[in-house]
Amino acid sequence: MKASRVWRRGSKDMTAMPPPRHRGAAKKPMWIIVLLSIVIVSLIGAYVYPPRRYSACYFFASSVCTPFKDWLPAVTLREPTDEEIASAVVIRDLLSMPMPVSKNPKIAFMFLTPDSLPFERLWEKFLQDQEGRYSIYIHASREKPVHNSSLFLNREIRSEKVVWGRVSMVDAEKRLLANALQDIDNQFFVLLSDSCIPLHTFDHIYNYLMRANVSFVDSYLDPGVHGTGRYFIEMFPEIERRDFRKGHQWFAVTRRHAILIMADTLYYRKFKLYCKPAVGRNCIADEHYLPTLFNVIDPGGISNWSVTHVDWSEGKWHPRSYRAADITYALLKNLTSFNENVHIASDDAKTVTSTPCILDGTKRPCFLFARKFYPDTLNNLLELFSSDTSA
Repeated sequence: MKASRVWRRGSKDMTAMPPPRHRGAAKKPMWIIVLLSIVIVSLIGAYVYPPRRYSACYFFASSVCTPFKDWLPAVTLREPTDEEIASAVVIRDLLSMPMPVSKNPKIAFMFLTPDSLPFERLWEKFLQDQEGRYSIYIHASREKPVHNSSLFLNREIRSEKVVWGRVSMVDAEKRLLANALQDIDNQFFVLLSDSCIPLHTFDHIYNYLMRANVSFVDSYLDPGVHGTGRYFIEMFPEIERRDFRKGHQWFAVTRRHAILIMADTLYYRKFKLYCKPAVGRNCIADEHYLPTLFNVIDPGGISNWSVTHVDWSEGKWHPRSYRAADITYALLKNLTSFNENVHIASDDAKTVTSTPCILDGTKRPCFLFARKFYPDTLNNLLELFSSDTSA
């Protein structure tokens, strides 16, 4: 039996090997991987969810999106519902059809109040000798008013409870419009509160409104938490976030626009369902419904300012209120002199925008009325107000 051999390599059989090199650990290009991952995810997202507006194009500039969108699948236009089609037809025809011409055009003064009107005597002085040029309508949501002027007797309409911030406020406005529209001579419709006062003579206000070719609806873009921050995605697609607007509720609208407000159900329903006071998103229906409605359906037909002055400069939930000690000729003169409309946004920067009040190409004073005035200001206002001079 042969002994097993174990093969061993001798020194002569060995090949000289270079000493091993000590290399540093290879650097992994992590930043490239991360960048590629972001790009891939973005492209996949853009493919699966193509942008509705390529100018925005999510992460890309419009110059990049233009060639990029060529290989994206075509965006299928959503088929409008029956209600949307009906609404579009009604709005189109209302905006184009001729309105009946009145031989005796009147202003409808529509008072939205919880009960009695503390300034009836002031309004009586304002309306003196103007019979046939105005109408009065009162929506008293809590109690039947006690009147101090015969001009206001039997002017109440059927009224319902109004809750601040809720769509019931809009319902009250529409109820006033519906009653005022029954009179064919009413050509301009002015919404007023129990704390409103006139700033000019009747003739001045009458001519200002009747010569205007727009409605006076306050509507502006507030990018902050109390503006577009109140938008609910459930309002889409009829109302897009980019179209959501804010403004004071105190409007003065033409007969055409008054009819249009009454005819709208499509946009109104969205606000009724989703715009309401809530923790975290305090949507106030009367601050957003009409500003948004007109921004969507007839942005060129409104002034974008209200003819009723309200001072929000204190930054509180409610505007500044005037007491008896505040009432001076200088104050009233100042209120009539503003010819620019100022808005303070609710964003972190509290952005201030100021736009001139332009009518027929001419810069004009913005305001015909003002609020909020306490009842104790009445006597001082009566002393200062003259039926034949401004303020």
